[in-house]
Amino acid sequence: MIDLSPMKGIRIDPTSKTATAQAGVLLGEFDRESQSFGLATTLGTAADTGIAGLTLGGGQGRLGRKFGLSCDNLLSADLVTADGKLLHVSEHENADLFWGIRGGGGNFGVATMFEYRLHPLGPKVLAGNRVYPIAQAKSVLQALREYCQTAPDEMTISGAITHEAPGVPPGKYVAYEVVYCGPNLGEGEKLLAPLNKLGKPLFDNVVAKPYIEAQLGLTGASPAPLPPGLNVYVKSGFLRTFPDKMLDLALQKFDTSPRWLGEMGLGQLAGAMARVDPKATAYWNRQAQYDFMLNGAWPADPAHDKEYLAQGRALWEVFEPFTEGYYVNTEPSADEKRLRATYGENYPKLVQLKNKYDPMNLFRLNANIKPTVGA
Repeated sequence: MIDLSPMKGIRIDPTSKTATAQAGVLLGEFDRESQSFGLATTLGTAADTGIAGLTLGGGQGRLGRKFGLSCDNLLSADLVTADGKLLHVSEHENADLFWGIRGGGGNFGVATMFEYRLHPLGPKVLAGNRVYPIAQAKSVLQALREYCQTAPDEMTISGAITHEAPGVPPGKYVAYEVVYCGPNLGEGEKLLAPLNKLGKPLFDNVVAKPYIEAQLGLTGASPAPLPPGLNVYVKSGFLRTFPDKMLDLALQKFDTSPRWLGEMGLGQLAGAMARVDPKATAYWNRQAQYDFMLNGAWPADPAHDKEYLAQGRALWEVFEPFTEGYYVNTEPSADEKRLRATYGENYPKLVQLKNKYDPMNLFRLNANIKPTVGA
Protein backbone atom coordinates (compact mmCIF):
# COMPACT_ATOMS: atom_id res chain seq x y z
CA MET A 1 0.00 0.00 0.00
CA ILE A 2 1.18 3.50 -0.83
CA ASP A 3 0.14 6.03 1.81
CA LEU A 4 -0.60 9.39 0.20
CA SER A 5 -2.38 10.83 3.24
CA PRO A 6 0.39 13.42 3.98
CA MET A 7 -0.20 15.01 0.55
CA LYS A 8 -2.66 17.71 1.66
CA GLY A 9 -2.07 20.58 -0.76
CA ILE A 10 -5.19 22.44 -1.98
CA ARG A 11 -5.30 25.57 -4.14
CA ILE A 12 -8.52 27.33 -5.11
CA ASP A 13 -8.63 29.76 -8.05
CA PRO A 14 -11.88 31.71 -7.61
CA THR A 15 -11.38 33.56 -10.91
CA SER A 16 -11.25 30.48 -13.11
CA LYS A 17 -13.46 28.52 -10.68
CA THR A 18 -10.99 25.64 -10.50
CA ALA A 19 -9.19 23.78 -7.73
CA THR A 20 -6.07 21.65 -7.61
CA ALA A 21 -5.76 19.17 -4.77
CA GLN A 22 -3.25 16.49 -3.87
CA ALA A 23 -4.28 12.89 -3.43
CA GLY A 24 -4.23 12.84 0.38
CA VAL A 25 -6.99 15.43 0.70
CA LEU A 26 -10.26 14.32 2.29
CA LEU A 27 -13.52 15.59 0.86
CA GLY A 28 -14.35 17.48 4.06
CA GLU A 29 -11.04 19.34 3.78
CA PHE A 30 -11.69 20.13 0.13
CA ASP A 31 -15.23 21.35 0.85
CA ARG A 32 -14.00 23.72 3.57
CA GLU A 33 -11.48 25.32 1.23
CA SER A 34 -13.79 25.63 -1.77
CA GLN A 35 -16.72 26.89 0.31
CA SER A 36 -14.56 29.69 1.70
CA PHE A 37 -14.90 31.12 -1.83
CA GLY A 38 -18.58 30.15 -2.21
CA LEU A 39 -17.67 27.31 -4.57
CA ALA A 40 -18.02 23.51 -4.61
CA THR A 41 -17.84 20.46 -6.81
CA THR A 42 -19.44 17.05 -6.52
CA LEU A 43 -17.67 14.84 -3.99
CA GLY A 44 -18.94 11.90 -1.93
CA THR A 45 -21.25 11.60 1.07
CA ALA A 46 -18.85 11.12 4.01
CA ALA A 47 -16.43 13.88 5.00
CA ASP A 48 -13.60 11.45 5.82
CA THR A 49 -13.53 9.97 2.29
CA GLY A 50 -10.39 10.52 0.23
CA ILE A 51 -10.90 12.47 -2.98
CA ALA A 52 -8.55 10.22 -4.99
CA GLY A 53 -10.31 6.87 -4.94
CA LEU A 54 -13.66 8.65 -4.94
CA THR A 55 -12.91 10.52 -8.18
CA LEU A 56 -11.24 7.61 -9.97
CA GLY A 57 -14.30 5.42 -9.35
CA GLY A 58 -16.67 8.08 -10.68
CA GLY A 59 -17.61 10.06 -7.60
CA GLN A 60 -21.31 9.94 -6.74
CA GLY A 61 -22.40 12.59 -4.27
CA ARG A 62 -25.06 14.99 -3.05
CA LEU A 63 -24.42 17.48 -5.87
CA GLY A 64 -24.23 14.92 -8.67
CA ARG A 65 -27.71 15.49 -10.06
CA LYS A 66 -26.96 19.21 -10.42
CA PHE A 67 -23.28 19.25 -11.43
CA GLY A 68 -22.49 15.69 -12.55
CA LEU A 69 -20.12 13.16 -11.04
CA SER A 70 -16.75 14.03 -9.52
CA CYS A 71 -15.09 12.60 -12.63
CA ASP A 72 -17.30 14.80 -14.84
CA ASN A 73 -15.77 17.82 -13.10
CA LEU A 74 -12.20 16.54 -13.37
CA LEU A 75 -10.11 18.74 -15.69
CA SER A 76 -6.74 17.04 -15.33
CA ALA A 77 -4.67 14.78 -13.09
CA ASP A 78 -1.10 13.66 -12.46
CA LEU A 79 -0.58 9.91 -12.56
CA VAL A 80 2.34 7.59 -11.83
CA THR A 81 2.01 4.57 -14.11
CA ALA A 82 3.12 0.99 -13.53
CA ASP A 83 6.45 1.62 -15.31
CA GLY A 84 7.23 4.59 -13.05
CA LYS A 85 6.40 7.40 -15.46
CA LEU A 86 4.75 10.58 -14.18
CA LEU A 87 2.10 11.63 -16.69
CA HIS A 88 -0.16 14.67 -16.80
CA VAL A 89 -3.52 13.62 -18.20
CA SER A 90 -6.32 15.78 -19.58
CA GLU A 91 -8.48 16.13 -22.67
CA HIS A 92 -5.35 17.40 -24.44
CA GLU A 93 -2.58 15.26 -22.92
CA ASN A 94 -2.67 11.47 -22.71
CA ALA A 95 -6.37 11.75 -23.46
CA ASP A 96 -6.87 7.98 -23.60
CA LEU A 97 -5.66 7.63 -20.01
CA PHE A 98 -7.71 10.63 -18.92
CA TRP A 99 -10.78 8.87 -20.31
CA GLY A 100 -9.92 5.72 -18.36
CA ILE A 101 -9.35 7.27 -14.93
CA ARG A 102 -12.78 8.92 -15.03
CA GLY A 103 -14.61 5.92 -13.59
CA GLY A 104 -12.08 3.16 -14.27
CA GLY A 105 -10.85 3.17 -10.67
CA GLY A 106 -7.25 2.59 -9.65
CA ASN A 107 -6.49 0.26 -12.54
CA PHE A 108 -4.04 2.46 -14.43
CA GLY A 109 -1.75 4.13 -11.91
CA VAL A 110 -1.32 6.13 -8.72
CA ALA A 111 -2.99 9.54 -8.99
CA THR A 112 -1.14 12.24 -7.07
CA MET A 113 -2.94 15.46 -8.10
CA PHE A 114 -6.41 16.42 -9.33
CA GLU A 115 -7.73 19.56 -10.98
CA TYR A 116 -11.47 20.16 -10.69
CA ARG A 117 -14.08 22.51 -12.11
CA LEU A 118 -15.92 24.39 -9.34
CA HIS A 119 -19.45 25.82 -9.22
CA PRO A 120 -21.05 28.60 -7.17
CA LEU A 121 -22.91 27.10 -4.22
CA GLY A 122 -24.29 28.04 -0.86
CA PRO A 123 -23.17 28.75 1.68
CA LYS A 124 -26.41 27.02 2.72
CA VAL A 125 -28.45 24.16 1.32
CA LEU A 126 -31.75 22.69 2.46
CA ALA A 127 -30.78 19.35 3.94
CA GLY A 128 -31.51 16.79 6.62
CA ASN A 129 -33.25 13.54 7.46
CA ARG A 130 -36.78 12.44 8.20
CA VAL A 131 -37.52 9.19 10.01
CA TYR A 132 -40.82 7.26 10.11
CA PRO A 133 -42.02 4.04 11.80
CA ILE A 134 -41.30 0.87 9.84
CA ALA A 135 -45.07 0.36 9.50
CA GLN A 136 -45.03 3.26 7.01
CA ALA A 137 -42.16 1.83 4.99
CA LYS A 138 -44.15 0.83 1.92
CA SER A 139 -46.06 4.10 1.63
CA VAL A 140 -42.89 6.17 2.22
CA LEU A 141 -40.84 4.26 -0.37
CA GLN A 142 -43.65 4.43 -2.91
CA ALA A 143 -43.94 8.18 -2.32
CA LEU A 144 -40.19 8.64 -2.72
CA ARG A 145 -40.22 6.64 -5.96
CA GLU A 146 -43.00 8.79 -7.38
CA TYR A 147 -41.36 11.99 -6.17
CA CYS A 148 -37.99 11.15 -7.74
CA GLN A 149 -39.54 10.79 -11.19
CA THR A 150 -40.16 14.54 -11.45
CA ALA A 151 -37.74 16.07 -8.95
CA PRO A 152 -35.53 18.87 -10.37
CA ASP A 153 -31.78 18.42 -10.60
CA GLU A 154 -31.30 20.62 -7.52
CA MET A 155 -33.13 18.05 -5.35
CA THR A 156 -31.59 14.73 -4.32
CA ILE A 157 -33.38 12.12 -2.22
CA SER A 158 -31.99 8.95 -0.67
CA GLY A 159 -34.11 6.50 1.32
CA ALA A 160 -33.53 3.44 3.48
CA ILE A 161 -35.14 0.85 5.66
CA THR A 162 -32.78 0.74 8.56
CA HIS A 163 -32.00 -0.40 12.09
CA GLU A 164 -30.14 2.83 12.88
CA ALA A 165 -31.55 6.28 12.11
CA PRO A 166 -30.73 9.77 13.41
CA GLY A 167 -32.71 11.05 16.37
CA VAL A 168 -34.30 7.72 17.36
CA PRO A 169 -33.17 4.68 19.38
CA PRO A 170 -32.11 1.47 17.56
CA GLY A 171 -35.09 -0.32 16.04
CA LYS A 172 -36.70 -0.64 12.63
CA TYR A 173 -37.46 2.48 10.61
CA VAL A 174 -37.85 3.95 7.16
CA ALA A 175 -35.93 7.19 6.59
CA TYR A 176 -34.91 9.52 3.84
CA GLU A 177 -32.36 12.27 3.36
CA VAL A 178 -33.10 15.51 1.51
CA VAL A 179 -30.53 17.76 -0.16
CA TYR A 180 -31.72 20.79 -2.14
CA CYS A 181 -28.89 22.89 -3.61
CA GLY A 182 -30.85 25.50 -5.56
CA PRO A 183 -30.29 29.23 -4.99
CA ASN A 184 -33.73 29.77 -3.41
CA LEU A 185 -34.10 27.52 -0.38
CA GLY A 186 -37.70 28.61 0.02
CA GLU A 187 -38.38 27.00 -3.34
CA GLY A 188 -36.85 23.80 -1.98
CA GLU A 189 -39.28 23.83 0.94
CA LYS A 190 -42.19 24.21 -1.47
CA LEU A 191 -40.90 21.30 -3.54
CA LEU A 192 -41.12 19.04 -0.50
CA ALA A 193 -44.90 19.55 -0.20
CA PRO A 194 -45.79 16.15 -1.75
CA LEU A 195 -43.63 14.38 0.83
CA ASN A 196 -45.14 16.37 3.70
CA LYS A 197 -48.36 14.43 3.07
CA LEU A 198 -46.69 11.37 4.64
CA GLY A 199 -47.45 12.82 8.06
CA LYS A 200 -45.37 13.93 11.01
CA PRO A 201 -42.03 12.11 11.18
CA LEU A 202 -40.56 10.63 14.34
CA PHE A 203 -37.53 12.84 13.62
CA ASP A 204 -37.09 15.73 11.20
CA ASN A 205 -34.05 17.97 10.87
CA VAL A 206 -34.55 19.16 7.30
CA VAL A 207 -33.54 22.81 7.55
CA ALA A 208 -31.29 25.33 5.83
CA LYS A 209 -27.73 24.57 6.91
CA PRO A 210 -24.18 25.15 5.66
CA TYR A 211 -23.25 22.80 2.84
CA ILE A 212 -20.22 21.69 4.84
CA GLU A 213 -22.54 20.55 7.64
CA ALA A 214 -24.80 18.70 5.20
CA GLN A 215 -21.73 16.91 3.85
CA LEU A 216 -20.77 15.52 7.24
CA GLY A 217 -23.39 12.77 6.99
CA LEU A 218 -22.66 10.41 9.86
CA THR A 219 -19.00 11.44 10.02
CA GLY A 220 -18.24 12.48 13.56
CA ALA A 221 -21.45 10.99 14.96
CA SER A 222 -21.36 9.65 18.49
CA PRO A 223 -21.18 6.74 18.84
CA ALA A 224 -19.22 6.29 15.62
CA PRO A 225 -21.31 4.47 12.99
CA LEU A 226 -18.43 2.13 12.17
CA PRO A 227 -15.97 1.93 15.09
CA PRO A 228 -12.73 -0.01 14.61
CA GLY A 229 -12.81 -3.80 14.86
CA LEU A 230 -15.89 -4.47 12.74
CA ASN A 231 -16.32 -6.68 9.73
CA VAL A 232 -18.33 -4.84 7.09
CA TYR A 233 -20.53 -6.36 4.40
CA VAL A 234 -21.57 -4.11 1.51
CA LYS A 235 -23.22 -4.95 -1.80
CA SER A 236 -24.57 -2.46 -4.29
CA GLY A 237 -26.14 -2.38 -7.72
CA PHE A 238 -27.52 0.13 -10.19
CA LEU A 239 -31.26 0.14 -10.85
CA ARG A 240 -32.91 1.38 -14.03
CA THR A 241 -36.27 1.04 -12.24
CA PHE A 242 -37.49 0.28 -8.72
CA PRO A 243 -40.41 -2.10 -9.33
CA ASP A 244 -43.10 -3.06 -6.85
CA LYS A 245 -41.77 -6.62 -6.76
CA MET A 246 -38.38 -5.42 -5.54
CA LEU A 247 -39.95 -3.03 -3.04
CA ASP A 248 -42.04 -5.83 -1.54
CA LEU A 249 -39.06 -8.17 -1.42
CA ALA A 250 -36.97 -5.54 0.35
CA LEU A 251 -39.63 -5.08 3.03
CA GLN A 252 -40.06 -8.84 3.44
CA LYS A 253 -36.34 -9.59 3.63
CA PHE A 254 -35.60 -6.69 5.97
CA ASP A 255 -38.28 -7.89 8.35
CA THR A 256 -36.57 -11.29 8.63
CA SER A 257 -32.98 -10.13 8.13
CA PRO A 258 -30.20 -10.80 10.63
CA ARG A 259 -29.60 -7.97 13.10
CA TRP A 260 -26.13 -7.28 11.73
CA LEU A 261 -27.72 -5.91 8.56
CA GLY A 262 -27.78 -2.18 9.14
CA GLU A 263 -29.87 -1.04 6.20
CA MET A 264 -31.15 -1.45 2.69
CA GLY A 265 -30.66 1.89 0.99
CA LEU A 266 -31.69 3.57 -2.23
CA GLY A 267 -29.84 6.63 -3.54
CA GLN A 268 -31.23 8.80 -6.32
CA LEU A 269 -29.08 9.26 -9.45
CA ALA A 270 -29.86 10.62 -12.96
CA GLY A 271 -30.09 14.39 -13.50
CA ALA A 272 -26.86 15.85 -14.88
CA MET A 273 -25.12 12.49 -14.49
CA ALA A 274 -27.49 10.95 -17.06
CA ARG A 275 -26.94 13.69 -19.64
CA VAL A 276 -23.32 12.71 -20.25
CA ASP A 277 -22.71 10.30 -23.12
CA PRO A 278 -21.95 6.86 -21.57
CA LYS A 279 -18.90 6.59 -23.86
CA ALA A 280 -17.50 10.01 -22.89
CA THR A 281 -15.86 8.60 -19.73
CA ALA A 282 -15.16 5.13 -18.39
CA TYR A 283 -18.16 5.51 -16.04
CA TRP A 284 -20.76 3.96 -18.31
CA ASN A 285 -23.94 3.31 -16.34
CA ARG A 286 -25.39 6.77 -16.94
CA GLN A 287 -29.01 5.69 -17.29
CA ALA A 288 -29.26 4.24 -13.78
CA GLN A 289 -32.00 5.90 -11.73
CA TYR A 290 -30.92 4.59 -8.33
CA ASP A 291 -28.02 3.00 -6.50
CA PHE A 292 -29.28 0.16 -4.28
CA MET A 293 -27.16 -0.96 -1.34
CA LEU A 294 -27.08 -3.59 1.39
CA ASN A 295 -24.94 -2.41 4.29
CA GLY A 296 -24.13 -4.29 7.48
CA ALA A 297 -21.43 -4.81 10.09
CA TRP A 298 -20.58 -7.02 13.07
CA PRO A 299 -17.71 -7.42 15.57
CA ALA A 300 -15.00 -9.59 14.07
CA ASP A 301 -15.56 -13.11 15.37
CA PRO A 302 -14.35 -16.28 13.59
CA ALA A 303 -17.26 -18.17 15.17
CA HIS A 304 -19.77 -16.06 13.21
CA ASP A 305 -17.93 -14.61 10.22
CA LYS A 306 -18.62 -17.53 7.88
CA GLU A 307 -22.30 -17.68 8.89
CA TYR A 308 -22.87 -13.95 8.43
CA LEU A 309 -21.09 -13.87 5.07
CA ALA A 310 -23.31 -16.69 3.87
CA GLN A 311 -26.38 -14.79 5.06
CA GLY A 312 -25.26 -11.65 3.21
CA ARG A 313 -24.55 -13.51 -0.01
CA ALA A 314 -27.88 -15.29 0.12
CA LEU A 315 -29.63 -11.97 0.64
CA TRP A 316 -27.80 -10.37 -2.27
CA GLU A 317 -28.81 -13.22 -4.58
CA VAL A 318 -32.40 -12.08 -4.11
CA PHE A 319 -31.70 -8.53 -5.29
CA GLU A 320 -28.90 -8.89 -7.83
CA PRO A 321 -31.26 -9.85 -10.71
CA PHE A 322 -32.86 -6.39 -10.44
CA THR A 323 -29.48 -4.65 -10.85
CA GLU A 324 -27.22 -3.83 -13.78
CA GLY A 325 -23.63 -3.29 -12.75
CA TYR A 326 -22.52 -1.54 -9.56
CA TYR A 327 -20.68 1.51 -8.24
CA VAL A 328 -17.08 0.37 -8.00
CA ASN A 329 -16.32 2.58 -4.97
CA THR A 330 -18.69 0.60 -2.75
CA GLU A 331 -17.02 -2.80 -3.21
CA PRO A 332 -13.31 -3.57 -3.55
CA SER A 333 -13.76 -6.27 -6.18
CA ALA A 334 -16.28 -8.17 -8.25
CA ASP A 335 -16.35 -11.00 -10.73
CA GLU A 336 -15.89 -10.23 -14.41
CA LYS A 337 -19.60 -10.62 -15.13
CA ARG A 338 -20.49 -7.78 -12.76
CA LEU A 339 -17.65 -5.61 -14.08
CA ARG A 340 -18.86 -6.09 -17.65
CA ALA A 341 -22.33 -4.99 -16.56
CA THR A 342 -20.76 -2.01 -14.80
CA TYR A 343 -18.70 -0.83 -17.76
CA GLY A 344 -20.96 -2.06 -20.57
CA GLU A 345 -19.74 -1.05 -24.02
CA ASN A 346 -16.71 0.65 -22.44
CA TYR A 347 -15.26 -2.60 -21.09
CA PRO A 348 -13.22 -3.59 -24.19
CA LYS A 349 -11.63 -0.13 -24.33
CA LEU A 350 -10.69 -0.39 -20.65
CA VAL A 351 -9.00 -3.73 -21.31
CA GLN A 352 -7.01 -2.11 -24.14
CA LEU A 353 -5.90 0.65 -21.77
CA LYS A 354 -4.91 -1.93 -19.17
CA ASN A 355 -2.86 -3.77 -21.77
CA LYS A 356 -1.10 -0.50 -22.68
CA TYR A 357 -0.45 0.98 -19.23
CA ASP A 358 -0.42 -1.99 -16.83
CA PRO A 359 0.06 -5.24 -18.77
CA MET A 360 1.40 -7.08 -15.70
CA ASN A 361 -1.63 -6.04 -13.61
CA LEU A 362 0.42 -4.34 -10.90
CA PHE A 363 -2.68 -2.37 -9.87
CA ARG A 364 -5.03 -5.26 -9.13
CA LEU A 365 -6.39 -4.79 -5.59
CA ASN A 366 -9.44 -3.01 -6.94
CA ALA A 367 -12.42 -3.54 -9.20
CA ASN A 368 -9.88 -5.14 -11.46
CA ILE A 369 -9.82 -4.77 -15.22
CA LYS A 370 -7.65 -7.75 -16.15
CA PRO A 371 -5.15 -7.30 -18.99
CA THR A 372 -5.14 -9.84 -21.79
CA VAL A 373 -1.39 -9.58 -22.40
CA GLY A 374 1.57 -9.96 -20.10
CA ALA A 375 -0.21 -10.88 -16.85
